[in-house]
Amino acid sequence: MLDNIGKLVHQQRRSLNLTIEKLAERSGVSISLISRMERGDVNNISIKKLTDIARALNMQVGDFFIAPEMSDISTLAVVKYLTHLPEKERARVSEVLMQVINLPRLHN
Repeated sequence: MLDNIGKLVHQQRRSLNLTIEKLAERSGVSISLISRMERGDVNNISIKKLTDIARALNMQVGDFFIAPEMSDISTLAVVKYLTHLPEKERARVSEVLMQVINLPRLHN
């Protein structure tokens, strides 16, 4: 689980063009801890530090706990976008997305 969190921290930090030092400054978490997280060398972390890192990366702590196969930053951005749409709009956007990627509709 923490390996996946480290991967997300690294991806989001890079997408925001932040150095480890800048992320440490923004989050109040040590450079060493962030570096070790990104390398997968951390076995545990406090929820407070994880929350501080998430906020500094414009994320929510829950983003770190999505299934690993769904947790790259691009997929998280799409999921977050869809969840914030009203139901009818979400259905319309999802339908268009399915057409674009040529995915068949699911039938009940």
